[in-house]
Amino acid sequence: MKARSRNFLLAALLATALPLAAAAPPDMAALFPDLQGWTRDGGVLTFRPDNLYEHINGAAENFLACGFELLAVQNYVSESRQALTAEIYFHGTAENAFAIYSSEKPLQGDYLALGSEGYIEEGVLNFISDAYYVKLNGFDLGAAGAGALRHLGETIVRAINGRNVLPPALAAFPARGKVAHSERYILGNFLGHDFLGAAFSADYAADGKRFKLFVMQAKGADDARARLQRWVSVDKGLAGRDVRPGELTINDPYNGPVQLHWQGDRIWGGVGSDQEIATLLKEMGDKLAQ
Repeated sequence: MKARSRNFLLAALLATALPLAAAAPPDMAALFPDLQGWTRDGGVLTFRPDNLYEHINGAAENFLACGFELLAVQNYVSESRQALTAEIYFHGTAENAFAIYSSEKPLQGDYLALGSEGYIEEGVLNFISDAYYVKLNGFDLGAAGAGALRHLGETIVRAINGRNVLPPALAAFPARGKVAHSERYILGNFLGHDFLGAAFSADYAADGKRFKLFVMQAKGADDARARLQRWVSVDKGLAGRDVRPGELTINDPYNGPVQLHWQGDRIWGGVGSDQEIATLLKEMGDKLAQ
């Protein structure tokens, strides 16, 4: 009995010591439905990071920068020779999916509640659902085109069966003055600085002026301090200053004045010197504290 207990304990320790196996890629083919009045035009095509350029040459780099892992494509043709193409991109996390979606979505568009968010144009319906970015294209659909695209999109959302919510960090951005649908998630080189890491941002307009607010989630307080210390080093007036939690303004030679707040593992701020930015950043801090 004791030997059996020791063997069980040893197996448990080894299991915790070894790295976990990588998660298997999702069964993307299962996400494509059969559509009444349509037939599949060929099988499901799949693309991975090493050959994505074969399908979207010229745009692949942007997808790869947003954590792209797998693409599946299914073509459909109707009895009257109309065509539909469904592309489902898997980006690993909902934040990464939002990153690529937000880099392509228009400021002015016909937005709709599909998945986490989507928009429709003539012959095009794009949306995100959980960690998936879905792009639907229709050709020669005529007056029924929008309905066909929506039906296909709704069916794919049900098949994904994921969490259809936008990243929680977006709720911290004040509504007053925010430019509709300007929210973005930048995964690297934010404001031209590779040391800043990823950041959520949104554009604002007040009194005829435009500015940007943002929030970053660091890996911890030490990581947040390191980012700010690097940022301070670009401002000659703050050279050698030791950053502390609280408020800070950096005169960035590339972006101008940047008002910042640091608390724990979060940094939030605004590009510009207006008092309206300071007021909105206080509201943002209150929302983050919740």
